[in-house]
Amino acid sequence: MSNSRNRPSPIARPPPSSLGRLATSTSGTKSEPKLGLAALWRASSTASKSRDGSPVAQPSSVTTPGAHVKEQIPVNDLVQLARKAFSAKEFDVSLSYLSRALMVVPSNINLLDSRAACYEKMGKLDEALSDAKSMIRLHPLQAKSYLRAGKILRLQHNYKGSTKIFVAGVERAEKQSQDYDKEALVLDPMERLPFELIAMVFEYMTFEERIRCMAISKKWMRYLSSVRQFWQTIDLSLSPITPTLLKAKKYMPPHMVWSLNHKITNKVVLSLVSHTPPKALIIGRTLNITGPFFKQLVEIKRAHSLERLVFRGNTKVQEQDFSLFWSSVPILRYLDAGDCTGISDVVVIALLNRCPLLEELDIAYCRVVGAFGALIGKGTYPNLKKLTIGHTGVFASRSWIEGLVARFPNLETLDMRTMQLQGIEDLESLCELKRLRHLYTSSVAAPNEDAANFVLQRWVAGIPDLESLQLNYCKGLSDLSLRVIAETPGAEDPARRGWSQSLRMLDITSTPYLTSHGLSILARNPFSRLHTLIISRCGRVDEEGLLTVIRHCGRELVWLECSGYGSVSDILMYAIKDHCPKIEVVNVSNSGKVTGLSLVALASERGSGLQLVNVDNCRNVSVDAVERARTIIGRDASRVTFTFNTNVFR
Repeated sequence: MSNSRNRPSPIARPPPSSLGRLATSTSGTKSEPKLGLAALWRASSTASKSRDGSPVAQPSSVTTPGAHVKEQIPVNDLVQLARKAFSAKEFDVSLSYLSRALMVVPSNINLLDSRAACYEKMGKLDEALSDAKSMIRLHPLQAKSYLRAGKILRLQHNYKGSTKIFVAGVERAEKQSQDYDKEALVLDPMERLPFELIAMVFEYMTFEERIRCMAISKKWMRYLSSVRQFWQTIDLSLSPITPTLLKAKKYMPPHMVWSLNHKITNKVVLSLVSHTPPKALIIGRTLNITGPFFKQLVEIKRAHSLERLVFRGNTKVQEQDFSLFWSSVPILRYLDAGDCTGISDVVVIALLNRCPLLEELDIAYCRVVGAFGALIGKGTYPNLKKLTIGHTGVFASRSWIEGLVARFPNLETLDMRTMQLQGIEDLESLCELKRLRHLYTSSVAAPNEDAANFVLQRWVAGIPDLESLQLNYCKGLSDLSLRVIAETPGAEDPARRGWSQSLRMLDITSTPYLTSHGLSILARNPFSRLHTLIISRCGRVDEEGLLTVIRHCGRELVWLECSGYGSVSDILMYAIKDHCPKIEVVNVSNSGKVTGLSLVALASERGSGLQLVNVDNCRNVSVDAVERARTIIGRDASRVTFTFNTNVFR
């Protein structure tokens, strides 16, 4: 009995599912030494077990009776803390946690590899190489040992030694490849992959993909919840933009038809922002966000870091719900609140006064009435660079536009497509916006041709570097208007000829008085940098005028829309093929003489470079030619759109 009492109790091994299995056992290779009874007994003096069976790191300092004892942290928790610190780029903190864990399990290959990664990020390549050599010595059949050592030698510019290490790793790791594959089927990849690779994988994921990953396991949920940078941008919108067309649309006005998302509620958004104060909150278009949301966002202190807010099409948040919110977002730079009935004149004034860093503002279709210009007359807002404003039910007067120009002198983008104007002469004061780059208007009336040309002449003389101009459905434009845009000298630089060297986008759709003779002006003063041209349904323009534009302005052309012309034939398509080497989007819908031959020729010339070709209602294009073009372009069949409506040609 006495011998049994003095006999030491056996030490239980940690469960194999936790990291403790890697701490007290080898990686499964034959060459790795196994801990005997004496070694296990010695390990028990420096390591204990947590509730889940993983080793526990002991305090590094010696404590005296009555002194405060440091809390013992399990190795699993140390690894989680180290992984969190590494993702936050706090490599010194991660290194300290890993060193504490290695005091308990000094032969663990994953911990050695992670600590070598920290040394590598900190620029301590000698210490990283020392850990890599320990990995090779303790685990000679593990591929990651040689990968880490070879990478560090390469960073030290020891390419010969790096090559030898990689070759040795290939030769030795082949012996274990079969066992490794069987083991990898049941292991969590987060335990096997290096820290930097785990962080890189999650950084490349979208916000929606990270949310799905949180449902895989509690470990993944804890890791994703702990990395603050993953939650700095919360995107809950259903993006309406096709990724392939995003680059080609860079000079065109935004056309956001946000899909309605019924799953987004106050509770959902507040639970997502609980991890860390977000910098960007993109809610999109939803009707389930109610008035208390913005108040609750302020109460839980998750609004002070907000720089970007997208919140569209809501009817349940009213004017009084924003009373305290704008004071809580002093660094807000971007606000998209289009079609929100709660946005009124008073709300916009409070926003501008309390958010001095605001650069982009979209309040189209909001309850901003004609008195808006008078309300903001107390000061200027020089930081605002982009403004989207207007409501089809409100007319903007000349004094209203002048007040807007005076309060926002540094505007670079002005989108007034949804604004109703009494005439183009009310926009004359826009010539004072010297930094304006993009101007978008629609359906601007003009009493006569002279009034439109006078305003255009003032614009060209006062705005030196306009890049985008949209004047569609403007009845006052004519051949002389195009000459004014291309040839008018600048007010400060008489040598400058119009916007011929700066214009990148021109939209003059449905201009009834523009003729092919007016387009011939571009043969003398071409728009050499033109990126996007939209010149559809101009009643007096024929194929000859379009050919002049393509031949003289097609070198940089990427987006071309010239639909609705019965005279357009294969000659135009072949001209696009020969003179537009960068073309990506072509719209020749409702063209009476275009055939499948030119469509296939264009697809063969540009190949996968074409993002979209629209040949809707082209009656001489066959289905076989469309399928042939789709095969040549590849990737997605929707890149060549073809529908036919017989009513168009009746």
